[in-house]
Amino acid sequence: LNALIEEAAATGYSDKLDFGVTDQLVDNVIVEIPQFQADGQFDVKTFDRALGQMGMSRLDFREELKHDLIEYQVKGAVETSTLVTPSEIMRLNELQNQRRSGELLVIKSDQFLSKVSLEADDVSEFYDANKSSFVSEESVALEYVLLTNDDFRDQVSVTEEDVRAAYDTEVEQSATESERRARHILIANGGDALDEITDLKSQIADGRDFAELARLHSDDIASKDSGGDLGFAPKGTFAPEFERALDKLAINSVSEPVKTQFGYHLIELLETRKRPVDPFDVSAPRLRNDLTEREAERLLADNLEEFSNVAFSGSLEELKSIYGVEIQTTEVFNRSTASGLFAQDDALRRVFNEALYDGELNAEVFEVEPGLWMTFRIKEFKPESIRPLVEVRDNIADRLRRQKALDRARSLAQIVQQHWQDGGSGLPKDAESLETTPFSDLHRNDNDSLSRDALSVAFAAAAPSDGKASTFVGELADNEVVVARIDSMELKAEPVTDNNLKTALMQLRTNQEGSEFWSVVTTTLEVNKR
Repeated sequence: LNALIEEAAATGYSDKLDFGVTDQLVDNVIVEIPQFQADGQFDVKTFDRALGQMGMSRLDFREELKHDLIEYQVKGAVETSTLVTPSEIMRLNELQNQRRSGELLVIKSDQFLSKVSLEADDVSEFYDANKSSFVSEESVALEYVLLTNDDFRDQVSVTEEDVRAAYDTEVEQSATESERRARHILIANGGDALDEITDLKSQIADGRDFAELARLHSDDIASKDSGGDLGFAPKGTFAPEFERALDKLAINSVSEPVKTQFGYHLIELLETRKRPVDPFDVSAPRLRNDLTEREAERLLADNLEEFSNVAFSGSLEELKSIYGVEIQTTEVFNRSTASGLFAQDDALRRVFNEALYDGELNAEVFEVEPGLWMTFRIKEFKPESIRPLVEVRDNIADRLRRQKALDRARSLAQIVQQHWQDGGSGLPKDAESLETTPFSDLHRNDNDSLSRDALSVAFAAAAPSDGKASTFVGELADNEVVVARIDSMELKAEPVTDNNLKTALMQLRTNQEGSEFWSVVTTTLEVNKR
C-alpha cells in the first residue's frame, strides 16, 4: 500500500516539476533488459513470451515502465539534492572517536536463583493465563516410498553393439565440431579500464609479447600465470560478446578491446582443431553408463503413470510388490521439526493436508527432488493440542524462577544507579559483594577490558553535564543487567582517511529527508490510504 501511495505521489509531483519520460527512453530501456534478450540481443519473441507470462500487453508494460522511470526521476532528484556540510562530518567524526571514562557494574541474575522461591499456585496460574503458549503443533508420522531411474537399472541391457554404435555416432559428430584455443588479457571494470586495455593493444601492435603483458596486467587470476592461455574450448564456452569476437579472428590475430560483464578483453586466437575423441576402449565405460542411464530414465518416465495409478487406488505394499521399492518410515514430526526431504515447502504442504490425516489415502505422486518421485501415507496423526500442565510444569517453574532472579537484578541495578546519580562513590550496601570495572579513555571500538555488549551500554549513556556524572542501565543476553556511570567524555576528531563517515551521514540524511519529502508530498497531494 505504501508503495502505491509513493507511486501516486511521485506521478503527481513529477507533473508539478514538469518531469517526463520520452518514448525513445522507454524503448532504450526495454531493449537493454536481459530477460528480453536472446544471445545478448533484444528478441521480440522472447519479449512477448515474457509479457505473456506476466499477463501484460506491450502497451501495459510500456506504461508501467514509464511510471517507474518517472518515480526514479523524482526519488533521484531528492537523493542528489541532499547535502552534508564539513562541520557535520567533523561532528560525526568527534562523536565516533569520543573517549569515555567511568565505571561499569555487571549484575548476573543467576546469582539470585538460589534466593528466589515460588508460591504454590504460581506455576498453575501462569499456565492458565498462557495456555496459548503451550500449544503443540499438529504432527504426523509417515510411511513412504521413493522411485528413481535407479529402480529400473537392472531391467536395462546394453550390448557391445549398442556401445559401438554410440561410439561411431560420437566420432561422426566430432568431425563437424571444432575447438578453439585462445588467450586473453582481462582488465576488470573500472574508471580507466578502457584506456588501459587500449594501451595494451598498442603495446602488442608495437611488438610486446602478449603472454608477458597478460602475466603483468590481466585481472583473470585463473589464466594470467599461463600468459592468458584459456586452453581448448568448444564454441559457446565464453560470454556471448567474447564468442562473437573470437568468431571473427584469424589464427594468431588479436581483437580490438571487447566489453563483457567482466570488463575489457584483448583476445588472441592461437589454433583450432576438431573435437578429439578418446579411443573406444577409453570411451566405452562412459558410453555404457550413459546408455544405461538414458534407458533407465525412459523406463521411469514410461512407468510413472502406472505407478501413480497404483498409488491412487492401492497401497504402498502393492507398490513394493510391483516395483521393488522399499517402504520407509519417519518419526513423528511437525512443520517446525521436519527434516530431509520433508523439510521442503512443497512436501510440507502435501503432508499437512487434511484429506490425508485419516491415513486412508496415499498422497498424489510428486517429484520431491529432480528425478526423485514420492508418495506417502500418514501412519499417525496428532492434532494440534494444548500440552498438559504435568508436561510443562518444570519448564514453567524454571522460567518463573529466572524471571524473579532477573527482577531482583533489575532492582539492584536501580539502587546502584540512584546511588551514583546522588553522587555516591563505590557501591551501595546492597551491592557491596559485587565488583565494578573502571575504565579510562575508552574508545567505542576497544574490546580489551569490556565485552562488546557491555561496551555498548557504556556508550548508550548520555554525556555528563554540569560536572555531574551520567548513568545508564542496560540488559544483555544471558539475563545480565549492566549499570554504567560516565564521569567524563572527551571528543577527539581523528584524520578522515576515507569517505565512510561522509557516506554514512549522507545515507542517514537521505533517508531522513526522503521520509520527510514523501510525507509532505503525499499530504500536499491529498493522497489518502483507502
